[in-house]
Amino acid sequence: MKQFRKPAFLTALVTAVTSLAALPALHANAANGAGGYTWEKTSGYQEATTAVTDANGVTTVTFENAGTGGEGSNEIAGFCAQDGTGWDWSEYTQMTFTLTNESAKPVRFMLALGTGSDWDWLQADNAATVEAGESTKLSYYFKAAEWAGGSTVSNLYLVHRINMMISSTADSESVSGTVKISDFALGGSSTVDVEPKDGFYVDGTVLRDANKNAFVMRGTSYEYAWFTWDHDPADALKEMADLGANAVRIVLADGEKWTKITAGQVANLIEQCEKNKLVAVLEVHDATGNNNESAIIAAANYFAEIASVLKGHEDTVIINIANEWMESTNDTAWQQGWINAIKVVRNAGLQHCILCDAGGYGQSASTVINGGAAVLQADPEHNCFFAVHMYSVAGGSASTIKSTIDAMAVRNLCFVVGEFAQKDNWGDVDEAYIMSYCQETNTGWLAWSWYGNNDSYMDMSSANVGGRLSSDWGEVVVNGTNGWKATAKVCSVYDAAAVSTETTTTTTTTTTTTTTTTTTTTTTTTTETTTTTTATETTATESETSETTSTSGKAAVKIWGDADESGLFELADCVLLAKASAGASGAGLSVGGRNNCDMNADNTISGDDLRIALMLIAGSYTEDQMPYRG
Repeated sequence: MKQFRKPAFLTALVTAVTSLAALPALHANAANGAGGYTWEKTSGYQEATTAVTDANGVTTVTFENAGTGGEGSNEIAGFCAQDGTGWDWSEYTQMTFTLTNESAKPVRFMLALGTGSDWDWLQADNAATVEAGESTKLSYYFKAAEWAGGSTVSNLYLVHRINMMISSTADSESVSGTVKISDFALGGSSTVDVEPKDGFYVDGTVLRDANKNAFVMRGTSYEYAWFTWDHDPADALKEMADLGANAVRIVLADGEKWTKITAGQVANLIEQCEKNKLVAVLEVHDATGNNNESAIIAAANYFAEIASVLKGHEDTVIINIANEWMESTNDTAWQQGWINAIKVVRNAGLQHCILCDAGGYGQSASTVINGGAAVLQADPEHNCFFAVHMYSVAGGSASTIKSTIDAMAVRNLCFVVGEFAQKDNWGDVDEAYIMSYCQETNTGWLAWSWYGNNDSYMDMSSANVGGRLSSDWGEVVVNGTNGWKATAKVCSVYDAAAVSTETTTTTTTTTTTTTTTTTTTTTTTTTETTTTTTATETTATESETSETTSTSGKAAVKIWGDADESGLFELADCVLLAKASAGASGAGLSVGGRNNCDMNADNTISGDDLRIALMLIAGSYTEDQMPYRG
């Protein structure tokens, strides 16, 4: 982890504006400036503006020596549109426009509104940074609690003034040049409706699985790329699942900084996650803190390269592409980098849901607030969601945590807390409030991390495998009031109840009857089911009618060791189990039989299952004393 410095955002200029109502030169709406308004220099303050011109729906603003604009300062550039009668915006929820910076240096932009009969000054808390020669689309949401003082925009029925401000991004230097405002519009939500998919997909603020059920992440990060030598990952992943996690974010490497993780290794990780009913969130860590777009593109190319092992797992795998790409909080660069990286992944034929980390080492929520909607709209699949990593900057206080989560909700952006811990090197984290408010708002979270940090206070466990939970972190994540055991639910794609069922009825009488046998074969790589039905003549000496209901994936009632589904566990079942564990083709276990024989509940049939079955039939323990309850 690395700290980043918050930019010196402009403070509300209330001290410089003693009375907006007293300002002269109020203008009515005209049709030649941005949004159909007449724009002008602010008068008496924000004096770095030299000219404002309107033409064909575009407003051009020139300025000289605009500084950073400390409280009460007049050194920034300001321009406004205003009307003494007021405009009625009560039917609108959002303002959007494009800001183009034609200056030789980056600029910082802020927005304020004057509303109501008292001309209340409402200033947006989030500043946007636009690089030299770049354009960015900005969105402001009137109902978001992210305006000065944590308020929403009140009195929308009477909006008198739109005030825009330009300043330098660096404390020690000023900026001169030109910006243009275009494509100005008032409207409603800009979100995209998404059709249900075969895998995870975003539905407004909700992440849904392939069964169309909401999935709320409760998991951790597993630093696999750095500990490939430290035990089989199957053991570590099983420990996490046994403790209650429903997802795991796995650190991979593309070879740019750390040893490249092969496609075979990734395939094994996915397999182990699926065996343990964990959703796998895959990310490349090499791009961490790198401001060059080439770093996130390299990570995207890595996923394109291993596409063959990812395809077919859209219902259990989410692609995070690049961990904490960008130290910078540059909104334009962040937005464009993620758009281009997603394009690489989609061009490789990958339709997985994609998770995008915020800029500023994951802690700059403003990058997502200002650019998330544009990234979502640019994705050909319209299927990505967003993460902020909540350490001492983004997660240091309840108010910051709440405002971030609320800002994502009002934008209808799907959001998770991608990382958080109890503290970092620069300060404390309000982990209790993160977990509490996430539970209240059905927001997913992934703790950092299972094991292997230079700062051991971030370790949940004392070892990769077989360790103890740390009392101040691991215990909180697992056994806390809002921890895994209390709040995590297994993704419904792993839930037998979510899989379709079918009924087979067998009837035997004292006369000649027809017995119908149905055999179902399911291939895990597709959704197709092949059913073969044969009819045979038979004569029975006793009258018997039985009806058995089975489920594709899990039996309705589990009878431990009952391989032939006779309703009894016998030595003959152990023979079938032995054949199946040895891979013998003649084992012929049904889906229900395999479920009954999965004695250790690991979704496979092995020698370990046979050992437990033999001990059970020998009376070493009863079903209630089974070492693996599943």
